[in-house]
Amino acid sequence: MRRSVPMLLHIILLAFALLLAGGRAGAEFQTREEALAALEKYSRMIEAEPHYAAFHTLHGDACYALNDLYGAMQSYSNAIRLDDAQDRAYFGRGMALGRMGLLEESIADLDVYIRRHPESSVAYTKRGVRNIWRNNLEAAERDLTRAVELDPNNAEAHDDLGVVHAKHGRLKQAAHHFSAAIRLDPGYQKAYHNLAIVFYMTGQHPEALQILDAGLQLEPNSRSSLLLKAGILQAMGRVAEAKHLAGQAEMLPEDNWSERSAMAEPGEMAEPGEKGGGK
Repeated sequence: MRRSVPMLLHIILLAFALLLAGGRAGAEFQTREEALAALEKYSRMIEAEPHYAAFHTLHGDACYALNDLYGAMQSYSNAIRLDDAQDRAYFGRGMALGRMGLLEESIADLDVYIRRHPESSVAYTKRGVRNIWRNNLEAAERDLTRAVELDPNNAEAHDDLGVVHAKHGRLKQAAHHFSAAIRLDPGYQKAYHNLAIVFYMTGQHPEALQILDAGLQLEPNSRSSLLLKAGILQAMGRVAEAKHLAGQAEMLPEDNWSERSAMAEPGEMAEPGEKGGGK
């Protein structure tokens, strides 16, 4: 049945309002139930108006929030096929492809988004993360440096740039950026872990233990951080404590610092990733 013009206009305006409400893949759903409800709503909108690209972008956001990466990629691709100006779909598809391990394709989509939005600190951060995942540290450093230049308060970019410096052995610069990440976002547990590793690597064991304990207050069951703490205690001569803690930590599941290419082993830098689901 043909829909009335007022009804179609209402649907289109609703889509624009939703698109303007957020600019990141996965939107900002607070709960899984919210994302599921949104997915159902956007599916109905697509059924009503299948050729309206923005609805497919919104559908992709909901899939991404639910960690349905293949579904998100398909929805974003549909949006781009219908309307190449769907910049948010390029960004979202780049995020999903990266998490699927398709790094070249991911970076190609983020390239498009950055060409169209050269002032997006978030986009440079995400492309920098993917460049680290493919071990292109030179490109990663360029992206993450630019991300920090565009937004000095971007805690995620500081943390990931710190990882690049650490991989190059520039531990003083790494510590600076990890400390900045903590200052800007005191709830960023991975930055505490990374800063503790720098202290550990430079023989500053009491400082490493102090900063690691602060991070463990945020995530008491962080397996990697507990194993790192066991290593620090071992280095400080507290062998019995270290052995007991390591035994407890080994029983815990591996950490999930959102998007990461691989879990960091104890004493290794936590690989950069998106802080928080879908950021």
